Amino acid sequence: MYGRSVVRLLIAIMRRARHAFVGSVGWRLLVVIGMAVLTGAAAGLMPAVIGRAVAAVAGTPAHTPPAGLSRLIAQLMPDGSTWGVVVVTLVATVVTVGIGVVSSKLGTSLSGDVTAAVRVELLDAVLGASPRDVAVVGAEIGQPRRPPGMGPPVGRKPAGKPPPGQDGATRSAVVRLAVSREAALVSDFAVAVATGLPQSLATLAVLTVELWSADAEIVLAGGVGLFVLSRLAADGASRRVGVARRELQNADAAVFGNLQQTLAASEDLRLWGARRQAVHEFAAVAHECAAARARFATALAISGQIKSVFTALAPLLIVLALKLSGGRYDAGAVAELLLMVPLLMVRLQAIDGIRQGLIEREPVLKAASRLLALSPAPPRADDPVDVDPAAVEGHIVFEDVSFTPPGADHAVIDGVCLDIPPGAVVGICGPSGSGKSSLLRLLLRLDDPDSGHILLDGVDIGRIEPTLLPKIFGVVRQTARLLERSVRHNLSLGLEPAPDDDVLCEALEAVALAELGQPGGERSLASDYRSNPPNFSGGEHRRLLMARMLVQDAPVGVLDEPEAGLPSATAEDILRTVVEQSHGRTHLVVTHAPHLLESDFNVVMDRGKIVATGNHEALAADCDVYRDLLADALKDESAPKAKS
Repeated sequence: MYGRSVVRLLIAIMRRARHAFVGSVGWRLLVVIGMAVLTGAAAGLMPAVIGRAVAAVAGTPAHTPPAGLSRLIAQLMPDGSTWGVVVVTLVATVVTVGIGVVSSKLGTSLSGDVTAAVRVELLDAVLGASPRDVAVVGAEIGQPRRPPGMGPPVGRKPAGKPPPGQDGATRSAVVRLAVSREAALVSDFAVAVATGLPQSLATLAVLTVELWSADAEIVLAGGVGLFVLSRLAADGASRRVGVARRELQNADAAVFGNLQQTLAASEDLRLWGARRQAVHEFAAVAHECAAARARFATALAISGQIKSVFTALAPLLIVLALKLSGGRYDAGAVAELLLMVPLLMVRLQAIDGIRQGLIEREPVLKAASRLLALSPAPPRADDPVDVDPAAVEGHIVFEDVSFTPPGADHAVIDGVCLDIPPGAVVGICGPSGSGKSSLLRLLLRLDDPDSGHILLDGVDIGRIEPTLLPKIFGVVRQTARLLERSVRHNLSLGLEPAPDDDVLCEALEAVALAELGQPGGERSLASDYRSNPPNFSGGEHRRLLMARMLVQDAPVGVLDEPEAGLPSATAEDILRTVVEQSHGRTHLVVTHAPHLLESDFNVVMDRGKIVATGNHEALAADCDVYRDLLADALKDESAPKAKS
């Protein structure tokens, strides 16, 4: 079961990140493995070297092994010189330790680079997938892992569904932890396996040859038997460590998610008089995390002590084995065996530690492999069409399109048919939940329809190469955010080659932000956008997003409530700018203020269907839904709005 998790993870990593392991990283991995083998072989020879030194210091004639590497070592040791033997032993010890240090340093450096590569690939997988799929994975990997045979905790839903209290913020925190922290855990473990396994195998190979050539097969068998007993005793403890580790990670994620929500709502909590309650709730989560940490520490300590007890029994095993063998052994041979058996058990435990690590880290490995295995969104068609964005006219047709979001019990888009001619400015309006934004999501391929087709200049958008969509659609969403970077960076984001400052200044002037294009001003293209505390008003934020759309110069503009939350004068100004800057391009504008938009025609939606189309005057006269929207819009105009 655990091997399958590793295989799936390796396949996912190599499929997505194979370029990261070609070249220098790949060669470094081979070097690290080679150094690990050399370190293991050197460690396996040290008992024989020290055994010869003990015999020389004790003044007893050293027994010359009939075969094996010990015989070669005996021949290389200086004869008749105790101090010579000691010096050679010290030099061999220093060299062995030096090889181990170099191997460890190379492995640590490689681990850092692999961690960076895996983090990049995890982020690329998350950004390239559907947010819905990411949320599902966040819910799945956020579930506490239960021991085999145990059901879900009381009061918690079965696996596959987010448990109560695990909202979007918590699931997002789980995904962020997987990208930032668990990627490091996966990489460190992978490099540890790449170095530890060959090192242990090399040591075991040398020790096996040595014990066999010294006629100490009974010692070899006893060491293996003692290890098997220790493994059986420690196996249950390792499983408990795995469960406790995952519970600690879930508790950490809960603390992170609670803290994020609480800090984001700090002013509201003060106004509601709920700050003390929020602190108590955070304290409960923090104490649960502390308890999870204590359980993990206890499980880890028990697992470690079990191994230590069996390792301490190794000398007793050697004495019993020597007595049963009936042979005569000099001081050097006894010293060699006293070193060999504990080293044998340590290497066997290191190999078993890899297996135990798979058990303990299985949730982490699965989390990383689940994220790496996310399907790209939007998916690429089997027969993609290569469309020239510069040649797109912007004729959009919805043919009997329906869509039901995953988990919903009814369609949010139900049999929509709509023909939008090239160059038209179309307002899409309707009450909340009528499907306006969902219609735009389908056009932008943030979701794909369950049935029907959406055509752009006669081509099904599902066949258009996904990488071309950002060049075809210029988008301003109500929920869009600027990055905390310079204005220049925000306006140029995703555009290659980056536009020069003259183009950026022209776009800023078109949206009434010409001051940002003036060098030496209080704010300029080099000014950083800041969200907290904000240094741009809500209206300026929206205008910057529109400026970016103008810089993009896409043939189709898609705007989702660009005026939302702004004063009526600012909203009207922004909607007027949309029309003025359309320049014959097709524009779809979702709006709650259709009377402020000088559109060619408006589309009225209700409950996922189109209930009416026409110009403002005709709809105001004949459509009840449209009249209700106008009444609500006029009522909202008198309410306080965000600063423009």
